[in-house]
Amino acid sequence: MTTCIIHKHHRAGRPGGRWAHLAALPVGLILVAAIGACDGGEAGEDAPPAAPASPTGLDGGSTASSEEAALASYRGMWQAYAKAGLTADPQEPDLARYATGQALSTLTSGLTNLRKDGKVIKGEYRSAPQVVGASPSTAPTTISVQDCLDTTGFLTYKAATGALVNDIPGGNRAVRATVARDGDVWKVSSFGAQEVGTC
Repeated sequence: MTTCIIHKHHRAGRPGGRWAHLAALPVGLILVAAIGACDGGEAGEDAPPAAPASPTGLDGGSTASSEEAALASYRGMWQAYAKAGLTADPQEPDLARYATGQALSTLTSGLTNLRKDGKVIKGEYRSAPQVVGASPSTAPTTISVQDCLDTTGFLTYKAATGALVNDIPGGNRAVRATVARDGDVWKVSSFGAQEVGTC
Protein backbone atom coordinates (compact mmCIF):
# COMPACT_ATOMS: atom_id res chain seq x y z
CA MET A 1 0.00 0.00 0.00
CA THR A 2 2.48 2.58 -1.01
CA THR A 3 1.15 4.24 -4.17
CA CYS A 4 -2.01 5.93 -5.37
CA ILE A 5 -5.49 4.85 -4.37
CA ILE A 6 -7.87 4.17 -7.21
CA HIS A 7 -11.55 3.41 -7.43
CA LYS A 8 -12.84 -0.15 -7.52
CA HIS A 9 -13.67 0.12 -11.20
CA HIS A 10 -10.11 1.07 -12.13
CA ARG A 11 -7.06 -1.04 -11.47
CA ALA A 12 -3.44 -0.29 -12.10
CA GLY A 13 -0.59 -2.68 -12.83
CA ARG A 14 0.48 -4.80 -9.90
CA PRO A 15 4.11 -4.38 -8.91
CA GLY A 16 6.31 -7.34 -8.15
CA GLY A 17 6.76 -8.88 -4.75
CA ARG A 18 4.44 -10.49 -2.25
CA TRP A 19 2.79 -7.33 -0.99
CA ALA A 20 0.72 -5.49 -3.58
CA HIS A 21 0.66 -1.72 -3.72
CA LEU A 22 -2.65 0.07 -3.26
CA ALA A 23 -2.59 1.12 -6.87
CA ALA A 24 -3.60 -2.44 -7.71
CA LEU A 25 -6.37 -2.63 -5.14
CA PRO A 26 -9.89 -1.18 -4.85
CA VAL A 27 -10.36 2.12 -3.12
CA GLY A 28 -12.66 0.28 -0.72
CA LEU A 29 -9.52 -0.88 1.04
CA ILE A 30 -9.11 2.69 2.28
CA LEU A 31 -11.57 2.37 5.07
CA VAL A 32 -13.41 3.79 7.99
CA ALA A 33 -11.12 3.06 10.90
CA ALA A 34 -11.73 0.93 13.95
CA ILE A 35 -9.58 0.29 16.97
CA GLY A 36 -8.93 -3.15 18.39
CA ALA A 37 -9.35 -6.75 17.30
CA CYS A 38 -11.47 -8.01 14.42
CA ASP A 39 -14.41 -8.39 16.78
CA GLY A 40 -13.72 -5.01 18.32
CA GLY A 41 -14.51 -1.40 17.44
CA GLU A 42 -16.21 -0.27 14.29
CA ALA A 43 -17.15 3.07 12.82
CA GLY A 44 -20.47 4.18 11.43
CA GLU A 45 -20.76 5.94 8.10
CA ASP A 46 -21.80 9.26 9.62
CA ALA A 47 -19.67 9.40 12.76
CA PRO A 48 -16.14 8.05 12.47
CA PRO A 49 -14.31 7.85 15.78
CA ALA A 50 -12.20 10.81 16.77
CA ALA A 51 -8.47 10.35 16.31
CA PRO A 52 -6.52 9.59 19.50
CA ALA A 53 -5.51 12.73 21.32
CA SER A 54 -1.75 12.12 21.30
CA PRO A 55 -0.89 8.69 19.90
CA THR A 56 2.29 9.58 18.06
CA GLY A 57 4.53 11.06 20.71
CA LEU A 58 7.73 9.35 21.76
CA ASP A 59 8.00 8.08 25.30
CA GLY A 60 11.62 7.67 26.26
CA GLY A 61 12.46 5.63 23.18
CA SER A 62 11.85 2.22 24.78
CA THR A 63 10.81 -0.59 22.45
CA ALA A 64 7.48 -1.10 24.25
CA SER A 65 6.53 2.59 24.17
CA SER A 66 7.65 2.88 20.55
CA GLU A 67 5.46 -0.07 19.57
CA GLU A 68 2.46 1.44 21.34
CA ALA A 69 3.02 4.78 19.61
CA ALA A 70 3.41 3.07 16.22
CA LEU A 71 0.14 1.16 16.61
CA ALA A 72 -1.63 4.34 17.72
CA SER A 73 -0.39 6.14 14.62
CA TYR A 74 -1.48 3.30 12.36
CA ARG A 75 -4.99 3.41 13.83
CA GLY A 76 -5.01 7.19 13.80
CA MET A 77 -4.16 7.25 10.10
CA TRP A 78 -7.26 5.24 9.24
CA GLN A 79 -9.39 7.32 11.57
CA ALA A 80 -8.22 10.46 9.81
CA TYR A 81 -8.96 8.88 6.45
CA ALA A 82 -12.40 7.83 7.66
CA LYS A 83 -13.23 11.42 8.54
CA ALA A 84 -11.82 12.70 5.25
CA GLY A 85 -13.55 9.99 3.22
CA LEU A 86 -17.03 11.09 4.20
CA THR A 87 -16.52 14.22 2.11
CA ALA A 88 -13.50 13.09 0.05
CA ASP A 89 -11.39 15.86 1.59
CA PRO A 90 -7.68 15.52 0.74
CA GLN A 91 -6.90 18.51 2.98
CA GLU A 92 -8.02 16.82 6.21
CA PRO A 93 -5.32 18.01 8.69
CA ASP A 94 -5.06 14.75 10.63
CA LEU A 95 -3.86 12.88 7.55
CA ALA A 96 -0.45 14.52 7.85
CA ARG A 97 -0.52 14.03 11.60
CA TYR A 98 -0.43 10.26 11.24
CA ALA A 99 1.07 9.61 7.79
CA THR A 100 4.07 10.78 5.82
CA GLY A 101 5.87 10.11 2.55
CA GLN A 102 4.29 7.54 0.28
CA ALA A 103 1.57 6.68 2.79
CA LEU A 104 0.38 10.28 2.93
CA SER A 105 0.56 10.58 -0.83
CA THR A 106 -1.53 7.41 -1.14
CA LEU A 107 -4.27 8.78 1.06
CA THR A 108 -4.43 12.29 -0.38
CA SER A 109 -4.26 11.04 -3.97
CA GLY A 110 -7.14 8.67 -3.34
CA LEU A 111 -9.26 11.39 -1.79
CA THR A 112 -8.46 13.77 -4.62
CA ASN A 113 -9.56 11.18 -7.17
CA LEU A 114 -12.74 10.42 -5.26
CA ARG A 115 -13.67 14.09 -5.08
CA LYS A 116 -12.92 14.56 -8.76
CA ASP A 117 -15.24 11.65 -9.57
CA GLY A 118 -17.99 12.89 -7.24
CA LYS A 119 -17.69 9.97 -4.84
CA VAL A 120 -17.28 9.44 -1.11
CA ILE A 121 -16.46 6.47 1.05
CA LYS A 122 -18.39 5.33 4.10
CA GLY A 123 -19.27 2.22 6.02
CA GLU A 124 -17.06 0.32 8.41
CA TYR A 125 -14.17 -2.09 8.60
CA ARG A 126 -12.57 -4.15 11.33
CA SER A 127 -8.89 -4.12 12.12
CA ALA A 128 -6.48 -6.14 14.26
CA PRO A 129 -3.05 -4.52 13.95
CA GLN A 130 -0.05 -5.95 15.75
CA VAL A 131 3.67 -5.24 15.78
CA VAL A 132 5.72 -7.85 13.93
CA GLY A 133 9.13 -6.19 13.91
CA ALA A 134 11.24 -3.30 15.13
CA SER A 135 14.52 -1.90 13.87
CA PRO A 136 16.84 -1.60 15.61
CA SER A 137 15.64 -3.93 18.33
CA THR A 138 16.38 -1.39 21.05
CA ALA A 139 15.31 2.26 20.70
CA PRO A 140 13.75 1.46 17.29
CA THR A 141 13.28 4.02 14.55
CA THR A 142 10.98 1.87 12.39
CA ILE A 143 8.19 -0.48 13.41
CA SER A 144 6.57 -3.10 11.17
CA VAL A 145 2.83 -3.59 11.67
CA GLN A 146 0.69 -6.41 10.33
CA ASP A 147 -3.07 -6.22 10.17
CA CYS A 148 -6.11 -8.15 8.99
CA LEU A 149 -8.57 -5.69 7.51
CA ASP A 150 -12.14 -6.85 7.06
CA THR A 151 -13.42 -4.63 4.26
CA THR A 152 -16.79 -6.32 3.84
CA GLY A 153 -18.78 -3.37 5.13
CA PHE A 154 -16.95 -0.57 3.36
CA LEU A 155 -18.53 0.90 0.22
CA THR A 156 -18.15 3.76 -2.23
CA TYR A 157 -21.10 6.07 -2.88
CA LYS A 158 -22.03 8.84 -5.29
CA ALA A 159 -21.78 12.06 -3.34
CA ALA A 160 -24.69 13.75 -5.12
CA THR A 161 -27.27 10.99 -4.73
CA GLY A 162 -25.98 8.70 -1.99
CA ALA A 163 -26.34 5.77 -4.38
CA LEU A 164 -23.97 2.85 -4.10
CA VAL A 165 -21.32 3.01 -6.82
CA ASN A 166 -20.99 -0.75 -7.23
CA ASP A 167 -21.60 -4.06 -5.51
CA ILE A 168 -18.05 -5.46 -5.52
CA PRO A 169 -17.64 -7.22 -2.17
CA GLY A 170 -14.77 -6.67 0.20
CA GLY A 171 -13.26 -9.23 2.54
CA ASN A 172 -10.31 -9.99 4.78
CA ARG A 173 -6.95 -8.76 3.51
CA ALA A 174 -3.53 -9.15 5.10
CA VAL A 175 -1.89 -5.73 5.38
CA ARG A 176 1.70 -4.76 6.19
CA ALA A 177 2.69 -1.24 7.20
CA THR A 178 5.89 0.53 8.15
CA VAL A 179 5.69 3.19 10.85
CA ALA A 180 8.73 5.41 11.17
CA ARG A 181 10.01 7.84 13.75
CA ASP A 182 9.59 11.31 12.29
CA GLY A 183 11.25 13.80 14.57
CA ASP A 184 9.44 13.55 17.87
CA VAL A 185 6.49 11.52 16.56
CA TRP A 186 5.68 8.26 14.79
CA LYS A 187 3.99 8.25 11.39
CA VAL A 188 3.01 5.58 8.88
CA SER A 189 5.42 5.87 5.96
CA SER A 190 4.14 3.05 3.72
CA PHE A 191 1.60 0.25 3.65
CA GLY A 192 0.71 -2.69 1.39
CA ALA A 193 -2.01 -5.32 1.11
CA GLN A 194 -2.64 -8.79 -0.26
CA GLU A 195 -5.76 -10.15 -1.90
CA VAL A 196 -9.10 -10.84 -0.22
CA GLY A 197 -8.94 -14.07 1.76
CA THR A 198 -5.34 -13.78 2.92
CA CYS A 199 -6.16 -13.45 6.62
